[in-house]
Amino acid sequence: MVEHRTTPWVCVEISMGLVDDVQEFVRQANRITEVKELQDLLSGTVQKLGFDYFALVHHVNVFKTKANVVHLFDFPKSWTDLVDKNEYFSDDPVLVACQKSGTPFTWSEVPKLISLTERQQEILRGAQQAGLGDGFTVPIHIPGEITGACSFGTRSGREFPHAALPAANYVGCFAFEAARRLAQRGTNTKFPVRPAAPRPKLTRRQLECVVLAGRGKSDQDVAEILGISGQTVHQHIEDAKRKYEVGTRMQLVVRALFDNQLAFFDLVN
Repeated sequence: MVEHRTTPWVCVEISMGLVDDVQEFVRQANRITEVKELQDLLSGTVQKLGFDYFALVHHVNVFKTKANVVHLFDFPKSWTDLVDKNEYFSDDPVLVACQKSGTPFTWSEVPKLISLTERQQEILRGAQQAGLGDGFTVPIHIPGEITGACSFGTRSGREFPHAALPAANYVGCFAFEAARRLAQRGTNTKFPVRPAAPRPKLTRRQLECVVLAGRGKSDQDVAEILGISGQTVHQHIEDAKRKYEVGTRMQLVVRALFDNQLAFFDLVN
């Protein structure tokens, strides 16, 4: 399926001042072996990006489920207590918006993605009263798995780091992928476990298309660069997505990076 909705910061246009921070996060995320390491790594990285909080979750009630799910977060205790007490999780407008979006979004965009119910408006007011400002959420859609998300939030009154959103997009995808890798290795985690599968191998032409798409090029741009048709480019990308069983091009790029089929430097040239 062709992805129609695009926003300027979804493309790989990371400011050079943040490239080193993202590359360091990628290097460390590939090496971590414990959940606490991931939590500490995220805590340090979100501060560098200009945020105050993070939440890395699957879309289930983390306060009640006994299943192995991703739920790492450092939001204010006053807010998490309120979510638990009022059972806000199932109605959380940010998580509901994830079901409507294949690309990242700011929390201020949520009313454009879904029609807010009275309860969801109450949730947003409660978040503000708990000291939360705006935020940024990266939806994670992987076929056969529970929808997930990595969110970054700011405290109320703090300037929102718009320039850091492309970097936060990558960090969010890599953070969730790191969580999945921990589960597949059979470590002692709270993450969903499924047997590790052989890593897909992309063809040379598929990799060329993935790299150029990762640089923000359209199918037509890629076609002109490679001397092939736009339909052929689209087919190469779709075939690569099927190999990795992912729903978006961003997730495809992240998985290929994680598997060392391409280097981060390839995407910023």
